[in-house]
Amino acid sequence: MKTAIMVKESLDEHLSPIISSVFDSVQVIHSDEDFLSLISMDPPDIILVDRTCLQEEKSRIVDEFRNSTLYGHLPIIAVYSEKDIEDPAALKIPVDDFIVLGSPELQIRRRIEFIVGRSVRETDINPLTRLPGNESIIRCVQRMFDENGEIAVAWVDLDNFKPYNDRYGFSSGDEVLLAAARIITNAVRETGRENTFVGHIGGDEFLFICPIAETRTICEEILSRFDMVVRNFYNEEDLDQGGIVSKSRSGEVRKFPVITVSIAVVLSEKKRYRHYGQASQDAKEIMKYVKGLEGSNYMIDRRGKHR
Repeated sequence: MKTAIMVKESLDEHLSPIISSVFDSVQVIHSDEDFLSLISMDPPDIILVDRTCLQEEKSRIVDEFRNSTLYGHLPIIAVYSEKDIEDPAALKIPVDDFIVLGSPELQIRRRIEFIVGRSVRETDINPLTRLPGNESIIRCVQRMFDENGEIAVAWVDLDNFKPYNDRYGFSSGDEVLLAAARIITNAVRETGRENTFVGHIGGDEFLFICPIAETRTICEEILSRFDMVVRNFYNEEDLDQGGIVSKSRSGEVRKFPVITVSIAVVLSEKKRYRHYGQASQDAKEIMKYVKGLEGSNYMIDRRGKHR
């Protein structure tokens, strides 16, 4: 993790070694420098703004960060004294969190670590579905492989989603994705079992993890519920003709069926997988076959470790 620290002259001598021990890289920028240009050379993961800058500039520096289309999403942490946080004006500065000078060293260290951890989680959350994103997915799958967990890992893909987006627009497409996310999450949650997880890889691709014994039940629930719900997102004309009829780029008239679901499942048994890439590659082969079938389908890989 990298941080950039905005200061007027120098950072508090007691705080400096604590920050250096938490972050892999620390960039100190003075308030009279072109801080946006300096940050663009090596973008940080989190920004700290010292009280000396806030006293002199009020919220100007923070506002400039917030107004930046490139860096406005970065978490901003204020470095306050005890007296600073008593001032109601501190609440008007749009920072995400703060640390207090003079607090015990361990307390400051832990607070920074909590802030960093929250930042990592929030950065890797899909903005539409609020499900964990790709990095969290890989991290979770890999952890379970490392722990030799006997689990099922399922990739979920929506078929014919792009033609739907083209015809009905992105807002309607987002509603379909939200519905899919709720259906998958509820189907997994309702098992009430441990070692479960749902993530949003991106676009119309999702992933879930569940105990092997629950795999078939969850897959069938997802397909059944989605096939029933998705029809609500089409008009009567398209439903009557079995999908969307439109011209391809070559001018050929084609019919794209109503959106369906394809699920490719791999089973991690007896230490079958050592890393995420192996499981992903097997799932791609299965998914290619499943997507060639008509309607919503799932396939569980039972080929075993040696093939």
